[in-house]
Amino acid sequence: MKTYPAFTWKLNVRLGKPTEEIKEGIPEKRAGLLQVYKLIVDAVVISENKVTIIECVVRPGEYYKIQQLNTYERAFKVTEEFRQYWDWPVEKIILTTETDPFMESEAARNNIRVVKFTEPDIEAYKQTLRKRQITPRGSGLEPI
Repeated sequence: MKTYPAFTWKLNVRLGKPTEEIKEGIPEKRAGLLQVYKLIVDAVVISENKVTIIECVVRPGEYYKIQQLNTYERAFKVTEEFRQYWDWPVEKIILTTETDPFMESEAARNNIRVVKFTEPDIEAYKQTLRKRQITPRGSGLEPI
């Protein structure tokens, strides 16, 4: 919200297109139930001729978020709510409390920008994690 105050942004955005089989099983008056089948991305920002999809990583080493962002991009481009933006360029961002050369190289390979961000309450939460959760897997690896 601080980074994109002048643009349209949404948090916990549902993305994707439910199958016809699922749609047939839900009455029209209960169509909102289809939302439970969709993916949930942390944030979508619609700015000047660009869409930004943001996924947050609080616990270090959650490399699967890179693949999730790629999936979210594809799901965005079939989500009816965003039809008018399907042809716009998409920027993907991982907002993370910790980063390392390996994570940055994997993200760059997938055209994802890594942005380091933290707040005191996030750091306090991280102190409650077990030691093996605090040290990111892959953090000691050379980029490949």
